[in-house]
Amino acid sequence: MSDATPWIGPQGQRMRRLELHVTYTCPEACVFCSEEHRMARFHPYEVTLGRVVRVLKEHAARGVDSVHLTGGEPTVHPDFVEILRVAKALGMRVSMGTIGTGLANPAFAARSMPYLDDILFSLHGPDAATHDALTGRPGSFAKLLRAVGHAREKEGFRPSFNTVVNRHNVDRVVETVALARSLGAGLHILSNTTPEGGGEDHYLDLTIPLSRWGALGPEAVAAAGPVVLRIFGVPVCALGTAHMASNDLYWNPRVTVEWAQHPDRVSFEGIWSWTPERKRTHPARCEGCSHRELCAGVFAEYVARFGDGEIRPIEAAAT
Repeated sequence: MSDATPWIGPQGQRMRRLELHVTYTCPEACVFCSEEHRMARFHPYEVTLGRVVRVLKEHAARGVDSVHLTGGEPTVHPDFVEILRVAKALGMRVSMGTIGTGLANPAFAARSMPYLDDILFSLHGPDAATHDALTGRPGSFAKLLRAVGHAREKEGFRPSFNTVVNRHNVDRVVETVALARSLGAGLHILSNTTPEGGGEDHYLDLTIPLSRWGALGPEAVAAAGPVVLRIFGVPVCALGTAHMASNDLYWNPRVTVEWAQHPDRVSFEGIWSWTPERKRTHPARCEGCSHRELCAGVFAEYVARFGDGEIRPIEAAAT
């Protein structure tokens, strides 16, 4: 398989990461879900095991050595464990993003964990009241904690967490980071609300001012302690002294394979992302910023709604 030609990006990057959408359904209804529209559109189209295996083999042959399973909720796929087994047999590092659905079941967790190298758990608050209100499902928080507990039974395993920061949980973010740390987190991502799917539908109700990140970022970094903290979807200049936590600085190119709509058909195909600039833009105020080439900018929807007055270009250090 190694004889196939790898995908090489515009800056000479070699594509090594595959994000594979294996489901278009989810038992929860997160108000900010970026996949809401795609799930509604493509739910009728099954992602079969055969299709998944073909995609895994094709990308492994191209030198892609890491796969992240996503959806929807990936663990509801009827052949989920077999997908894990195939990916591992191809020599891939295997991860997934989950709300904890399957892993909350101890038997399911026991079958799955031998094949999983990393899990990104969705954690949107430090308690049931906050988390469940955002997921739209009572009991979601308790289920997630059970899933994390089952995952941690694997020797040496350290969970990762993702928190979508919005107006309804921003005051609890530091507590949420502290909870993730207590749960043994190795990585915690704070994701700015993305204007896509439900996040786009409810953007005005969800998004927080960029200026809020100047204090929030450093507070979250302090609360994380030894846990690696990354902040996604926020321009570097808005993070103040936490600018080194910007996920833009650590971005890994990825190919996302999912259903795509065409005028006469749907197709399960790849989208190549060599930079983290999806849905983001550099307004005129970014010109002259010393971090211009490292930062993916601000969400275009944010600029359209609120302007670019909060952008503070970073001056180059004097020599």
